[in-house]
Amino acid sequence: MKLYCALCGRATRNPAVLIGQEPVGPKCARKANLLPLSRRSGSRVRSLLPVKIERRDSRNLDLFEVEP
Repeated sequence: MKLYCALCGRATRNPAVLIGQEPVGPKCARKANLLPLSRRSGSRVRSLLPVKIERRDSRNLDLFEVEP
C-alpha cells in the first residue's frame, strides 16, 4: 500500500505528520509549518516518529566473515 501526501499528492515512504487519517510528507510538513502544530495538545495534527528500518539479515554474512 502506497501512502500519498495529502498536500501535494506525491508518494511518500515516511510521512512526518498525519492530518486526521491523511499522511503528509516531511517537506510539505515543513513548508506548511505543521511540525509545531503537531506538538500542541488537542491538535488533530499528529507527529509520527521516524522509523528506522533494520537492513541486516541473519542469513547474509559479512564480506570476510567465516561461516561457523
